[in-house]
Formats: sequence, structure tokens, C-alpha cells
Amino acid sequence: MVSFGVTVLFRTRVFAAVLAALPLVATASSLTIDDAWVRALPPVQKTTAAYLSLSNSGSEPAEVVAATVSGAGKVEIHTTAEVDGLLRMMELTTLTVAPGDTVALAPGGTHLMLFDLEAMPQPGQTRTLCLTFASGEELCTEAEVRKSAASAGDHHHHHH
Repeated sequence: MVSFGVTVLFRTRVFAAVLAALPLVATASSLTIDDAWVRALPPVQKTTAAYLSLSNSGSEPAEVVAATVSGAGKVEIHTTAEVDGLLRMMELTTLTVAPGDTVALAPGGTHLMLFDLEAMPQPGQTRTLCLTFASGEELCTEAEVRKSAASAGDHHHHHH
């Protein structure tokens, strides 16, 4: 009986030591993707973009290191920045979401660029969009394909 208790105590301490040695990163359970969508462009276009909001309800930062979208051979994280008075797109190797924060990937700002398309996505379709985090975890959602940020049935964005 005593040896069982010592073994459990030892294993618990080893497990706690291993956990303490791991880098602190948010887990997928503390992350949510909202309003994911892919822009539909004319079929002659060779690339398109995807947008979403990523929220981190955890106590540690979350780092997006890669993304995939079904139907795209390659996806990169891009941001738009002013360089020498001109707006330029630049690739990001990571996208960090601070604890308790939400990062919006939106037209004109940070977004996902989709390359090597099987075919241009069409309005009304959906694409599976997955984000990969520095922790190795992946979070996926279905992204609606549409022509612009506000979908046809969305009346919340009217400006009077």
C-alpha cells in the first residue's frame, strides 16, 4: 500500500515537472474562430483571401504559425503596412493573439492569402479553414464563400 502511494506521488511530481518545463501557450479550447469567410473573385484571378476573428479566452498568448484552406495549395498570413508612403502586403511568420484579446483578419489589414487554387471558390460554397498554433494544436471551422464582408442576409452593417 505504501509503495503504491509513493509511486503515485512520484508520478504526479514528474508530471508536474514536465508540465512546468513546457512553454506556456494557449490551448485550442481557449480559442474561437468567428465569422470566417473566403472572398469570391472572378475565375481569372489566381489568388484570393480569407478573413476571420480569432479570440483567445485563455491566460496565455496564442501563436498562429500556419493555416490551410480546402481547395488552396498554399496559405500565407499577410498584413498590409505602409512602406515609403505605399501600402504593401507582407507575409507574417506568426500571428499572436494576446490573452483575452480578439484579432480580426479583415480586408485592408491582416488576412490569409490563398494560393494555388484548384478553382476560384464561388458564393454559397464553404471551405474548411484550419489554423495551426505553435503548440502544434489545430483549430478548424467552415468558412462561407462570399463576395464581400457583409453577407446578403446581414442587416447589421447598414450605415444611415
